[in-house]
Amino acid sequence: MTFHRFPLRKTLLGIATVSALSLSFAGTAVAHCDALDGPVINEARTALSSGDITHVLKWIPAEDEARIVAVFDKAVAVRQNGDNAQELADRQFFTELVEVHRASEGAPFTGIKPAGEIDPAVQLADRALEEGEIDAFLARIVDKFEQNARSAFEATLAAKQQAGDSPEQGREFVDHYVQYVHYLEDVHNVIAGYTSTHDH
Repeated sequence: MTFHRFPLRKTLLGIATVSALSLSFAGTAVAHCDALDGPVINEARTALSSGDITHVLKWIPAEDEARIVAVFDKAVAVRQNGDNAQELADRQFFTELVEVHRASEGAPFTGIKPAGEIDPAVQLADRALEEGEIDAFLARIVDKFEQNARSAFEATLAAKQQAGDSPEQGREFVDHYVQYVHYLEDVHNVIAGYTSTHDH
């Protein structure tokens, strides 16, 4: 059985979200906020259509509210000038809004991302909130972790049984062992709120 290093951050995103742990996942957890189908831009579309920015303001700090309201008002006015103008106005508002939101989280803004690229774990986390039910999501996360942990364990155990046959097989065991231990260490530390140091 071949063991591959598992994408820990993606696997545990749901656990970290629903457990309300104080962790930083700047590369994944907040990335969907700059996507065209992410929650920030979805609410921005609704605001532009209705002319009411109220629900969008929660995504930005209070000190940036005047700036975003001004951009919003201009976008609403420009949208009246036809489809092309509407598209440009919407894009400008999305860009300003997401840039301010990302900055408030200490994350860089690298442009609006296309739809369809949001991490599946983030989609499931959002869906759980929309549906008001977390059990199905938790079950999926737990199942995924169990599969990964069992695969790592079985591969490492099999390598251990052959480790004494030659230096090469011993090194193969060590490679499996290091990845196996680090994976379980990371899982435990994420859930417990610790920072892993990987001192092995």
